[in-house]
Amino acid sequence: MFDKSVIILVVSREILEGSVVDRNAAFIANRIDDIGYRVRTIQVVDRVEGEMVAALKWALDQKPTFVLMTGGMGPNWDDNSRACLAQATGLPLAEDGKALEYIANSYRRQFAKEVVADAELNDSRRGMAKVPKGSICYENTVGTAPAVQLRVGSTTVFLLPGVPAEMQRFFASNVMPVMSAEGPDTVRGERQIDYHGHDESSISRALSDVAKKHPLVSIRTRVQGIDHSRAIRIMLVSEHQDAVALNDLLDRAENDMRDRLGLELQTRPTDASTVGD
Repeated sequence: MFDKSVIILVVSREILEGSVVDRNAAFIANRIDDIGYRVRTIQVVDRVEGEMVAALKWALDQKPTFVLMTGGMGPNWDDNSRACLAQATGLPLAEDGKALEYIANSYRRQFAKEVVADAELNDSRRGMAKVPKGSICYENTVGTAPAVQLRVGSTTVFLLPGVPAEMQRFFASNVMPVMSAEGPDTVRGERQIDYHGHDESSISRALSDVAKKHPLVSIRTRVQGIDHSRAIRIMLVSEHQDAVALNDLLDRAENDMRDRLGLELQTRPTDASTVGD
């Protein structure tokens, strides 16, 4: 259960200062949860080489299926995600011919639109083509910096631009197909219970007891509403290779939870309420 995991690293000093709200990690987490991956952690990392290298080394040491890093991919002097990945993996940085071609295409497009004053590939622009040896690069049709994919042992690393429009385009076109192909060989399902009129502490014992009795089911809670409309939404989530067995797991956990909370028991058809396979 939950054998396919992801670590998300967000490079941004602005997020740490509170001047920008992160949109990338939420976008990624929402979509990979739908296809059965478990996000192990989301970390916001300062744009400092030592901290970025340390975060990447730690992430790779955990041996997740994927490490996804956003930000630090542009032509500026401190856009160093590519160099930090090279340091973390002990690989040399090398100019990639395809990446250089992609960058040249991007600046020609921007020059034609009068976004930039010239299309010349100066040293700063060429720097975006220097990637860890063995990387696969993808063309950026929205901005300029190519995305980078690198296999490190059993982990695949993606370096993605931090600009949300660019990141989302790469994620849909390049990352999701790879993740889907390597995705869990399981069916994922969930059940939802709304418990009205009580605070979380009043049901803590029931949640704990159900979690112990049904270890293959993950329990999550979220408080919704205020005052008299306040409710606690309880989510029961599990995965299994067999849809019928998954239904049975969730049925037993849900009915146990409802029984402990004094709620009406549910009867359901035999198909699992799956959200991914």
